[in-house]
Amino acid sequence: MSANPVNPVNGIYTIHGRDGRNLELTLESPKLDDYIVEELDGPDMDAKLPTTNPLGINWFACFSVYNNVGGQKSGYANVYYSFPVTLEPNQRYFVAYNRQAFEVTDEARNTGRVRLNEGDPGTGTNP
Repeated sequence: MSANPVNPVNGIYTIHGRDGRNLELTLESPKLDDYIVEELDGPDMDAKLPTTNPLGINWFACFSVYNNVGGQKSGYANVYYSFPVTLEPNQRYFVAYNRQAFEVTDEARNTGRVRLNEGDPGTGTNP
């Protein structure tokens, strides 16, 4: 697989994940044309994830948000975005960027969403 562009529908970007688990990404900007969003899978997704996985995180979705300059990707965007998260009682939620895992379980439980501005995160759960 590879990196595939994602177009918003009613302002929401649907990132297709593994095992039928998708993310509904909303950029916090009125100018969606300023950004290019891609979903990643296969080797492109694996290249963004931590090299080790001692917690057994099931990484299921990965995407990139770029600045759009003349229809071309121009570096990762520094724009806030969020997506809803539903967790089982003992489940933990993680995001990955800079090839490191960061737990965001408390935010997901407290707000029902995860809010970030990293340009290239992967997302996963444990267990």
